[in-house]
Amino acid sequence: MPTLLGVLANECFPKIVQKIKIFLPLVGVALTTLLCAAPCAQVSGILKTRGLDLCLPVALLHVAAFSLGYFLSRGLGFNEKTARTVSIETGMQSAALGFLLAQTHFPDPLVAVPSAVSVVFMALGGSGLAVFWRGRPAE
Repeated sequence: MPTLLGVLANECFPKIVQKIKIFLPLVGVALTTLLCAAPCAQVSGILKTRGLDLCLPVALLHVAAFSLGYFLSRGLGFNEKTARTVSIETGMQSAALGFLLAQTHFPDPLVAVPSAVSVVFMALGGSGLAVFWRGRPAE
């Protein structure tokens, strides 16, 4: 939905979008921080004692997702720009949604912990790749 709204705003109100465009990265960082902080805060007690056990598997999951999205796209003949987009979209799957679903449908709070850890790695990985690729021109 946010992507659709952004595209529509850019098409319907290009002058306004051009004026606020400079502030949007800051808004994105603030929203990503909240997206990470909220789930982690809700399971902070469990994260303090067991969170490190989840870091390596969750980090590997996201590294695999970002990598597969990129290299599979390139292997299928897509251009650099498309491969980067697919990589970020693949790696940025909604860990926050997983957290919400786990909390809603399972009474055991431990079920939501992997998603809470995943939110952090998802945000760091996607943001890191975006910054890395920003300075490197695509084809």
